[in-house]
Amino acid sequence: MKHQAISAARLEDIERAVYAHRDAVTLADARQELADTWAANAAKPVHPDASPAEIRALAERRASLMMDRIAEGGAYGMPDCALVAWLNGQVLALQGRPLRLAGNADSAQARRGIIGRATCKDWWTRALRRAATDAREALARGGAVVCAARQPYVTNETVRRKINQDAANAAMLAKTELENEDGQVFSLARLAEVSVSNPAIRRGELMTRIRGCEEWASAHGMVGVFTTQTTPSRFHAVHRHGGVNEKWINGGEPTPKDGQRWLCKAWARARAELDRRGLGIFGMRVAEPHHDGTPHWHGLFWCKPEHVGRVCVVIRRHWLKDAGDEPGAKQHRFKAKRLEHGGAAGYIAKYIAKGIDDEGSVGATAHHDESVSGTVVMPQGDLFGGGARRVRAWASAHGIRQFQPIGQPPVTVWRELRRISEAQAGMASERIQAMWQAAQREGDKRASWAAYMLRQGGAMVGRGYRVQVDAIEQEHTGRYETTTAARPVGVLDRVEGRKAASDRKEWRPRGAWGPGASSQQQRPVKPPSADGGRALAVHPWTRVNNCTGQPKKKLVLCWREAFPPALVAEIEATLAMREGQSRQTSPSGGASP
Repeated sequence: MKHQAISAARLEDIERAVYAHRDAVTLADARQELADTWAANAAKPVHPDASPAEIRALAERRASLMMDRIAEGGAYGMPDCALVAWLNGQVLALQGRPLRLAGNADSAQARRGIIGRATCKDWWTRALRRAATDAREALARGGAVVCAARQPYVTNETVRRKINQDAANAAMLAKTELENEDGQVFSLARLAEVSVSNPAIRRGELMTRIRGCEEWASAHGMVGVFTTQTTPSRFHAVHRHGGVNEKWINGGEPTPKDGQRWLCKAWARARAELDRRGLGIFGMRVAEPHHDGTPHWHGLFWCKPEHVGRVCVVIRRHWLKDAGDEPGAKQHRFKAKRLEHGGAAGYIAKYIAKGIDDEGSVGATAHHDESVSGTVVMPQGDLFGGGARRVRAWASAHGIRQFQPIGQPPVTVWRELRRISEAQAGMASERIQAMWQAAQREGDKRASWAAYMLRQGGAMVGRGYRVQVDAIEQEHTGRYETTTAARPVGVLDRVEGRKAASDRKEWRPRGAWGPGASSQQQRPVKPPSADGGRALAVHPWTRVNNCTGQPKKKLVLCWREAFPPALVAEIEATLAMREGQSRQTSPSGGASP
């Protein structure tokens, strides 16, 4: 019943008031009227400038309201499909996000999860925070507040809230300590510092990948092309000299998310045609905001010299299919510039830095924002300390992915290789050993993405790369449901079937291990594999990167030290027997690798 959400003390106050004044309204009517008022207030749209405390309070009312509606609507007895449709109808009307059943959980757990989210105040807090940001940015764009002359990319309020949220997250990470089975204790903040969550590490990894792509392309006789790709003028809310764009109003006032969807759709069609015509390209694209928050892309692609003209024609055609005859479309919608040999990485470095941390970006000079109606000069000085903070706040506010690799081997394997010890790499295939060497950086030796690409089969091979992440299925109990997910444990050579296990630790809240606890006691040891035990290892779990620039630490023992002596002797005997068989069958009489 709706009145169940009202406190008992409040109901007693109502009863006394009704009795004292002898109103004609019955107590039941008073209760229902108050319940209806409470429900109406709980369903009110979130205010764009609502404070964090107001958002949390409204989220709690939303969660209680959904509990009432689920009970009254008989949602627990609905079939799965009907439950999803009914719940989404409810939460979308309340500014929530679409829900779906977890595909990696059984039916009962999936139902529990979807209902748990719809009735969770924390889930609603996140949803309402996004809804408030969307409303705030929509109002600002409609009022020509978000523009080069006033508040570029995104509103100042959204940037402030992003900075405050990041500070609150950092404080939480600093206070939260985790411990592994070896007794090592680190704060979450320290663990985040050595992962790609660190902007400097993220930028360095991106530049390593771009430099490697350029080296690989040069070795294969390819040339670089730098592109700028924008949306039609109806996606731009504000003219470059100020004032609301009438085409934007007549177009239904599309959001930056709508602009990003248009870009993705046009790119998907262009890529499909390029593939049909055999015009292979690979590289990286960067999403950036125009002065009014509308996204545009910069692409750094490599292709064969004889394909450059046709590649540009295909992409341009798809970018001009929609409103291609509007003024300025042919001049500004799609631009391409052929790059000189060896200059691609340096050319795009400022765009990478502009979207991450401003390091080595454009300094005190201005960045030229190419729009459909011309060029807007964007000064880099900002009351928040630089343009990168505004760009990151813009990407977070609108859910836009800033960097997208095109046609490259997976970076997940690269990162997993950096978690593998030298001993484990030495027991793997020659391909994995070479890739492991490519991923390491020591002293003046740089990690080489080009060498990694070479061993993976090169660029533009789709799913045909040679080495993949090795994973096992593991049950995970989360806040809302219990699911089964893949847990990375190393890398697998798909050609030879040989593996290398990564150095991972299992981390728990400090003190949760208890006396004498260890991961070996918690986890059963797997029997020797078909490859003679070469890939055997303890499979600890961690989110820590073995990042460059950090002192080397032995995070996990090799399998010979970790396994019981009897099992070690059995494995070594098996290895010796197989190596003896390999020598007998080898034409040169030597041992096989």
